[in-house]
Amino acid sequence: MSTLPAPQLSQHQTRLIEYLFEQRPNVFLTGRAGTGKTTLMREFLRRAGSRAAVLAPTGVAAMQAGGQTIHSFFHFPPRLIEARDIRKVRHRRVVQALETLVIDEISMVRSDMMWAIDKSLRLNRERDEPFGGVQVILVGDLAQLPPVIQGAEAEYLEAKHGGPFFFHPPPFRDAGFTLVELEQVFRQTDEYFINILNAVRDGDLTSDEAADLNDRVTGRSGLEASLSHVVLTSTNEAAFRINQARIQGLATPERTYEGRVEGQFDPRLFPVEDPLVLKIGARVMLTRNDPQGRWVNGTLGEVEGFDDKAVRVRIGDNSFAIEPQKWERNAYAFDAAAQALTKTTAGSFTQYPLRLAWAMTIHKAQGLTLDNVYLDLARRLFAHGQAYVALSRARSLEGLELSRPLNPGDIISDPRIFDVRSFCDAAPMSLG
Repeated sequence: MSTLPAPQLSQHQTRLIEYLFEQRPNVFLTGRAGTGKTTLMREFLRRAGSRAAVLAPTGVAAMQAGGQTIHSFFHFPPRLIEARDIRKVRHRRVVQALETLVIDEISMVRSDMMWAIDKSLRLNRERDEPFGGVQVILVGDLAQLPPVIQGAEAEYLEAKHGGPFFFHPPPFRDAGFTLVELEQVFRQTDEYFINILNAVRDGDLTSDEAADLNDRVTGRSGLEASLSHVVLTSTNEAAFRINQARIQGLATPERTYEGRVEGQFDPRLFPVEDPLVLKIGARVMLTRNDPQGRWVNGTLGEVEGFDDKAVRVRIGDNSFAIEPQKWERNAYAFDAAAQALTKTTAGSFTQYPLRLAWAMTIHKAQGLTLDNVYLDLARRLFAHGQAYVALSRARSLEGLELSRPLNPGDIISDPRIFDVRSFCDAAPMSLG
């Protein structure tokens, strides 16, 4: 796997990383879309080395973060977690060597899992203090992806843990988390558009702001708009139909590439389609950062040709030979000689880091910055935070199009997410 160069950090981000290392606080690191949460987390982990582990609630999120899923690390069952599920794990030395635990996409972590993480760390580290004495850094935005909760689970979580979110169970309060909110938005520069996105995030869009958003309705179909914009849809089906219609409409020869799996790698975690079908003229998105900084995950390009071991992709005015890349599923192990954590590879998947990009789901667009976005609202948005995630992918209001006017029912925001402030300590003033 390629090693990325250290990112350029702002003065504020540098101070924050120093604070995390020197004071070792438990922190909930949050911020609006585009404020650099991922950049900061990756730099912290790079500097922490073998002293820290990064976990995430889903396989895709864990792979993107370079870590392991919460379920596999703690051996939790794939259901609501109860006291009988908290046991000593075989890799107890790994848990005991842990100094800092980073959990990415924390908004997706249910309260029962947060409670169970605390109990498992106490048990396996044999230390009866919050999270077994491990420094815990939680990263994410509660206004974005929510935890998946079905049917009667909501009532159970309310009765047992005080609510569904990670901050509801007592261990969160007992650990004294500090709330650190990143405020500088790097993705957008237009203050008015940033204010509109904040209003969508908070669920308090004014009539004037709503009118300005709805001025972006063009009346074009998603298929038509896909020629100039990336179409964001709420379902995989809709995105697949647009991508297939566009690639089938190209008269150029087709190339099919089969990926290679080694070890254990669930096909549901593949970061690109497999087999990958491409044609000259296809619009594609790069799905891996380039070590030399020529493109990042989310950069758009167009297929120009095919070499023996590369796909040539034009990005702007330049043409690049894109070679296959390897994605790894990691697991943490214990190095007895070094008395430290190490990463082992449970499995890998090798394929060209390219995805057809005329259309994609809102979920897959999480974390991306796009110049031209068409939000397909043919189907009603159905989940908390979907509208905010979709709209905030756009770099500017001018680069945004809507298939129909947004209505109040599209902007779904759970007001309980704002309760997190009452469960946290404020960040030191010097951290902003």
